[in-house]
Amino acid sequence: MIIDTLTGAEPNPFYPAAIRKALRAIIHQEPHTLPAGKYTVDGDTIFFNVVEGETRLLAGLRPEYHRQYIDIHIVLAGEEIIGAGNRGLEIVEDGAFNTAQDIGFCTQISSETLIHLHPGELAVLFPGELHRPMGSLGAGAPLRKIIVKVDVGLV
Repeated sequence: MIIDTLTGAEPNPFYPAAIRKALRAIIHQEPHTLPAGKYTVDGDTIFFNVVEGETRLLAGLRPEYHRQYIDIHIVLAGEEIIGAGNRGLEIVEDGAFNTAQDIGFCTQISSETLIHLHPGELAVLFPGELHRPMGSLGAGAPLRKIIVKVDVGLV
């Protein structure tokens, strides 16, 4: 996982080209003005969703993971706590993996780190890294964010 800012990550030469391409596309579309919905950058290999919702108490959220796509969570307005665990932690599945949606859930994150994102900040989560997005440590609050999907085959 990587924690950064949208404007700092986009020009960073250490990021794979596909990630920089996705971030560049978002910046050029003025993300704060985009309505909620799905946006395509490069077919099914790079796309993003603008999401408006409410954070929920982190303790009540199920950890999730992906196999095909890298997730990039970018906060536009509000604050988000993401519980995350590094790749390689044991995954105790909580139901069958949904291949069509590239999402699986598990019962816990055994060694969890809390990522606190503010507007303009992002977290990159790679396939197999457990995470609990849309979280808060207290009462829920409005959150506007972007979730980018980059096919791991591009990196």
